[in-house]
Amino acid sequence: MARNDTITLTSGVWTQLTNANAAAVRVQNLVGYTIKLQATNGATAPTSIAGALELRPHGTLATDLTLAQLWPGVAGANRLWVLSDIGANVSVSHADG
Repeated sequence: MARNDTITLTSGVWTQLTNANAAAVRVQNLVGYTIKLQATNGATAPTSIAGALELRPHGTLATDLTLAQLWPGVAGANRLWVLSDIGANVSVSHADG
């Protein structure tokens, strides 16, 4: 199911940004704090920040690279998760993939 939404994050908890399998995801960090992005294969939350990307305040992750390209070490990467040390808001958009 495609998604185009703003999501409020809970501090210290991995939050899934994708609501279905997705090949590429556009994410914008809407607050003044750095957040961490991590891909998985399937709907199970990450267990570590190893390999996570940091998205700086008000930064955007565009859809010009797929999850598989951004996380080549995650076989079949199709879900995207975010972790914030402080509650944050992110804008997310993706098509089914």
